[in-house]
Amino acid sequence: MLRHSAAPPDSAAPPAVFLAIPNELQRFGMVGMLRSVESAGHCTAHATLADAVAAVRDPRGSILLTTPDAVDPAGEVALRRAAHGGLRILLLLPDAEDATLGQAGILPGASLLVCDDLSTRTLTESLAATAAGETYVPAALTHTLLRRAGHGEVRAGGAPRLTPRERETLVLLVDGYSNKQIARRLRISEHGAKRLVANILAKLNCPNRTLAAARALREGLCAERTGPSTAFPHTGPVPVPDTVAGW
Repeated sequence: MLRHSAAPPDSAAPPAVFLAIPNELQRFGMVGMLRSVESAGHCTAHATLADAVAAVRDPRGSILLTTPDAVDPAGEVALRRAAHGGLRILLLLPDAEDATLGQAGILPGASLLVCDDLSTRTLTESLAATAAGETYVPAALTHTLLRRAGHGEVRAGGAPRLTPRERETLVLLVDGYSNKQIARRLRISEHGAKRLVANILAKLNCPNRTLAAARALREGLCAERTGPSTAFPHTGPVPVPDTVAGW
């Protein structure tokens, strides 16, 4: 197990990072990158997901960074339990062009990062966004997932039955509104907006807002929209605030 030390924790300390990466070369490389990232605190590296989760002592002050090949049944059960306790998850996917919808949805609610966009800057941004409770999704990956959704990788499964209020919310979600912005637009509480978004994700059987927007656009569930979507800009990351995890 590899470790690097950080300053003693305090109220403003960056989150501890726990790696679960089976590939030894990739694991060593990530530890090296984390040493130069200010948004990362104490780091421990493990080959298995179960070992990494077992090492977490403060879920709310920690981020677990893992890869799809590390997600096995035993580790996933432990990870779900830790996520309920506040542990944030960052999933490192292969190149954006090779990423699949199945990989993106393997850990519902996780932030996403891709190897071909991995740099000190993107790692810093993704860790900071994830620690703040946002779901970070790089724009290049979002475009790939939307394109795959448009080619039928997402099954229709019949049109979901959404209430009029949920349809209003879905339109705003596709247009890139955060829960706080949805609440302001619909003149409801932020808690009410979160509940509506959670209902939509459940009815669309999507683990996160990105895939929900992809399905909505593909199946024409937002007929009320009058303009182009602003949810997925052509440059920069796509942080999705207040994403409701699917667990």
